[in-house]
Amino acid sequence: MSRETKRRVWSAVIVICAVAILWNGYSVYKTFRGYRHGDDDLQKIYQMMENVSAAGGAGTAGGSGSGSAGAADGGAGSSDSVDGSGALSEADAARLAGYQLLHETNSDVIGWVRIEDTNVDYPVMQTVEEPDFYLHRGFDKEYSSYGMIYMDARCSLDKECPNYVLYGHHMRNGSMFAQLDEYKSEEFFRAHPVVHFDTLTELRSYEIVGVVRIPAASIDNEFLTMMGARTEDTYSALIDYVRENGYYDTGITPQWPEQLVTLTTCEYTVQDGRLLVLARRIPAPAAS
Repeated sequence: MSRETKRRVWSAVIVICAVAILWNGYSVYKTFRGYRHGDDDLQKIYQMMENVSAAGGAGTAGGSGSGSAGAADGGAGSSDSVDGSGALSEADAARLAGYQLLHETNSDVIGWVRIEDTNVDYPVMQTVEEPDFYLHRGFDKEYSSYGMIYMDARCSLDKECPNYVLYGHHMRNGSMFAQLDEYKSEEFFRAHPVVHFDTLTELRSYEIVGVVRIPAASIDNEFLTMMGARTEDTYSALIDYVRENGYYDTGITPQWPEQLVTLTTCEYTVQDGRLLVLARRIPAPAAS
C-alpha cells in the first residue's frame, strides 16, 4: 500500500470516527433533553395539584415526582375514599378538584393512576382518534422521552369496559411504569397490593390479581380480544391465563363482571417483552 493510499485510508477513518462521536454526542444530548423536558412537564402537573390542595387547606394532593401521592389519602389504600357516611375527606376532595383543573388545562386527561410508596403517580391520558398520541408526548403535547400514561382507545370510562388497559414506558431512570417490573417479586406485591385508578370524579382502588410476562409477538388479535374481556368467556379466559402464567398466586380470582384494570409496560428479560399487571376493583364501602 502506497503512502498516499495509507494517508487516504487514515483520513477516512478519522472522518468516520469524528462523525460517530458527533452522532453519539447528539444522541446523548437528545436523550438528556427529552428526560429534562419530561421531568419539567411532570413537575408542572404536580405543582398544579399541590396548588389546588393548598388552596383547599388539604395538604399535599399530588406528588413531588417521587410517588408521594399516597400521603394525600393517609396512605391507607382506601377504596373510593369515604369516611363511612359517603362524604369525601378534604384531601380526597382536593385531589378530585386537582384532576378537574388538569382536565381543564388539557382535556385529554381522563384520570390518575397511583401506587402508594412507588414512583407510579401520574395522570392518565386518552386520545381515541390518535390512540398512541402520548407515546412520546408530554402533558403539554410536546415531544417527551417519558411520554404519558394513557388508556387504550378501545376502552371508555363513559361506557361499559370490563378491562381498562393502561400503557406506560419502562424508563431507565425508574419513572413512568418502570417500577412495575418489581411486581415480579411476590414480596413487592405483598407490600404494594393495591392500584389506585381514579376517574375525574371518583377515587377507585383495585387489588392486584396477577402479574405476567409475554413477548409482544404473542399479542395477536386473539390475545387482544381476550384482554378486552368483553364477554364472560373472554373474561374467564383472561383470568385463567394470568393465573396459569403469573409469577405467583395472589389468591384473588375475579368473577364476571367485576371491573378490571391492566397496567402494561416493556419487559426486558425477553426480546420485545411486555409486563402485564392485572387488578380487580375493590367495591366502595357502603355509606352508613
